[in-house]
Amino acid sequence: MADASLSVRPRARDDVLFRYLDDEWVIFDPVTDRLHALNLTAALVWAECDGERDVAFDPPLPRDRVLDDVRGAIEAFRDEGLLLERH
Repeated sequence: MADASLSVRPRARDDVLFRYLDDEWVIFDPVTDRLHALNLTAALVWAECDGERDVAFDPPLPRDRVLDDVRGAIEAFRDEGLLLERH
C-alpha cells in the first residue's frame, strides 16, 4: 500500500523564504512569523518541494531509513502549513 504523504508532489508556498543563515538552513514563514531551523535532510527535502518531484527515488542509503526521514520532513512541513494544499 502506498503512503499518502509520499504519493503527492509537495510544493512549498511561494512566500516562505529558504536561506542558509549562520551555518544552518532555515525557512521563514511570514504568515506565522516563525523561523524553522532544518537539519540537512530536511533542507534537502525542502529544496525538492517544487510540485514537480515525486518522492519515488532510489536512495544510496537504506530505502526505509531515507523514506522515514523524507516522510517525517514532509509531514512536519505540512503540519506547519508550509506546503500548498492541493484542491
